[in-house]
Amino acid sequence: MNESQKTDEQVRVRMAPSPTGFLHVGGARTALFNWLFARQHNGTFILRIDDTDAARSTDASMQEIFDALKWLGINWDEKYVQSERRNIYDRYVSQLLDSGHAYYCYCTQEELEEIRTESRKAKSTRSYDGRCRELSSDMVERYVSEGRKPTVRIKIPDRQIRVDDMILGSRNIDPLTLEDEVIVRSNGMPNYNLTSIVDDAEMQITHVIRGTEHLNNTPKQIVIATALGFNLPLFAHIPLVLDDTGRKLSKRHHGDLVAVNRYREQGYLPEAMLNFVARLGWSYDDKQEIFSVDELVEKFDLARVGKSGSVFDIKKLEWLNSHYINQLDVSARTDAVIPFWQQEGLLDATEERDWLERIVDAVGERLTTFQDIIPQTRYFFTDDYEYEPKAVKKWWGSSDEKKQSAREILTNLQQILTDIPTFDLETVESAVWKYTDENDIKRVAAMQAMRIALTGTSFGPSLFDIVVLLGKDEVLKRIDKALANL
Repeated sequence: MNESQKTDEQVRVRMAPSPTGFLHVGGARTALFNWLFARQHNGTFILRIDDTDAARSTDASMQEIFDALKWLGINWDEKYVQSERRNIYDRYVSQLLDSGHAYYCYCTQEELEEIRTESRKAKSTRSYDGRCRELSSDMVERYVSEGRKPTVRIKIPDRQIRVDDMILGSRNIDPLTLEDEVIVRSNGMPNYNLTSIVDDAEMQITHVIRGTEHLNNTPKQIVIATALGFNLPLFAHIPLVLDDTGRKLSKRHHGDLVAVNRYREQGYLPEAMLNFVARLGWSYDDKQEIFSVDELVEKFDLARVGKSGSVFDIKKLEWLNSHYINQLDVSARTDAVIPFWQQEGLLDATEERDWLERIVDAVGERLTTFQDIIPQTRYFFTDDYEYEPKAVKKWWGSSDEKKQSAREILTNLQQILTDIPTFDLETVESAVWKYTDENDIKRVAAMQAMRIALTGTSFGPSLFDIVVLLGKDEVLKRIDKALANL
């Protein structure tokens, strides 16, 4: 069946994460590509939890996957948990055994290691020699009496296995490069290649869109599907996500850099994250970088997914996130940063909403993530801060002469701010500039000397916004503290 025939029928796609940790950025991209494809074709997006590895799967990881997908806005139409479908897999395993397409393997771990050792010496591509394929009833009886717990292996046929891929094209796999793989463990639990293709058939999946790390599983799944008489879905393997050295982005090597929930916690917007992961391996043209969700649904096309790996560029994600933050009005940005202030213990019930919005407005377009609100604004809520050493050295000076100059500037500015009739932006700014201009003092020197006194830092919103937002009493108190330090 070709692609047009598949998309003419009810499109059904799935994402099948294992709940053994957080949702990987690559997993989020797989989910997004499947979700976009389903929405574009008025189809069905299925979330299927692959928890057949009971030793590593946890409810906490499963919930984290759910939370990450919900945060991204990738909503599923149907949900299944594979550990709840054991009886279905058992039925198909029996069918494979009865038809002679699979067999029990009684090899011990020690015997398997010996086989692997001999295989390496012979430079064979197979690490199992199929010795249990044709066991006599006497040998089976003997192994059973010894208490051996068998696995079940699928028989690889002695013929080429054709793999058709919507992205990578078609190829034939030499059966000599494959071995009779275990499809049921000795504890009776079926493994990924069996459960995946069985569920694809049971759930009538039309397209399997997944990462190229699963490419080597595809011929094995085709063998199982063919043995069971299943119709094959169309396969589309999307390229790996790489770091800037060309290495696959992985939990093992990159830690929580690849965790979707990390970005939620740091104050990234889901719209930015979706836009970013959509562009990992897919492009619409050479110009457009910003895509709304509706535009992604409209424009996404598997034909425009590349074959080579795509680099995870954190700077591009930060740029996108800054763009989306700056699209929000002040009220929405304030709503978004309040939880970060609260987590730092900076807010109490007495803070007025209008004052908080004025702070956010003063910060302006300086936020790359909402978490950045903390270093940008901490000093508005507390005077318990250290003076930034580099800023002090540059603007307050390291010599006695420079320190004396900074003291004179701060002392004079303190007196000016004490005497001005109204403490509004225009009056404060006019008074400060009058002082610097009449005394031939560089404006930047005066501003930075006072900025360090009021905030401890050399960066942030406009100094005059800071002065007015802190209020006269707090400004004068902080200048006193700075003079004492000088």
